Amino acid sequence: MTDQKDAEHDCPECDGTGQERGMQPIRLGEKRELRPCTKCGGSGKIKQASA
Repeated sequence: MTDQKDAEHDCPECDGTGQERGMQPIRLGEKRELRPCTKCGGSGKIKQASA
């Protein structure tokens, strides 16, 4: 048997983008402020312990 280490997976909250999902309409010439995902901290990856 081998020991399984923590495996990295795409964050399900942000789909691996690292940014909060927000369906906000953007007008032409308007800057969109992207905020880091609260679940993964902006990395887009989360560690899950494998059994």
